[in-house]
Amino acid sequence: MAAEAAIASAVFSAAGSIQAGRDQKRAYNYNAQVNERNAQVAEQDAEQLVLMEEVEIGRFRREFDNLQAATSQSFRFNGWMADTGTPLKVALANAQEADEEVAIRRYNAKVGKAELKEKGTQERMSANLNRMYGRAAMRASYFKAGSSLLSGASSYSQINARYGKSTV
Repeated sequence: MAAEAAIASAVFSAAGSIQAGRDQKRAYNYNAQVNERNAQVAEQDAEQLVLMEEVEIGRFRREFDNLQAATSQSFRFNGWMADTGTPLKVALANAQEADEEVAIRRYNAKVGKAELKEKGTQERMSANLNRMYGRAAMRASYFKAGSSLLSGASSYSQINARYGKSTV
């Protein structure tokens, strides 16, 4: 009876090891899927960031055009010619500041896009790592199962040898 219990114990232990490996692999694969999804979201966010900044730049340009028109109107109202002298210098300075603002916004959008793309790359690398961990867990479970079976066979042989029965 002890010999049969040793074999049964080894078989159950091996089956448990294999199932644990499968479960770990499933968990790692799930984490990999989450990482892949996060990578896609980061890449979409990167593209959206640039598009939204271009919309904001368009809004800024419209507001700037309104400011320039109001400034010119104010100069004309006070009897100045809006396209010469100080009014021209003010308009040119405002235009230069507006161009700088647009350039800064585009640069910041480009940097933000690069950061989000890098986040996506990191997520994909994490996904690959999780899949690798899953494969390693599965492989380890097979080795553990094999070890359990060998240990059970050894126990069975020892029990049979001790009680005078023939070994398998």
